[in-house]
Amino acid sequence: MTTAEKLDLAARTDASFERRGGDWVGKCLICNGPIAFDAATGAGATLEHVRAKSRGGDDDARNLAAVHGRCNWEKGRRWDPKKRRSADEYEAFVARLLLKRAQRWRPIDPPTVADRGRRSTS
Repeated sequence: MTTAEKLDLAARTDASFERRGGDWVGKCLICNGPIAFDAATGAGATLEHVRAKSRGGDDDARNLAAVHGRCNWEKGRRWDPKKRRSADEYEAFVARLLLKRAQRWRPIDPPTVADRGRRSTS
């Protein structure tokens, strides 16, 4: 699955997002600020693994979110337990983000015929 497909999956399963034309428009999981990105390419957002893959996270939709690039960078800078925070503080932060993700959860709608057509031409 490509990064754009993972961002699309994150938006499809996040109740803060809605489709507007070719874009997804919603809220960044980290700062809760407005964010919009191209549904086909992912341009305009960064894919966030709430629990980093290097710390046991995976590509499950519940662990994926669309976020601002600066928020993702800041999360890595501030919450890398090797640099400044204890592992317990990092785990508490990840738990808060996972809870927020769960609260915004929306069951996945099956792709429409139009969606499949867009994906095959991308």
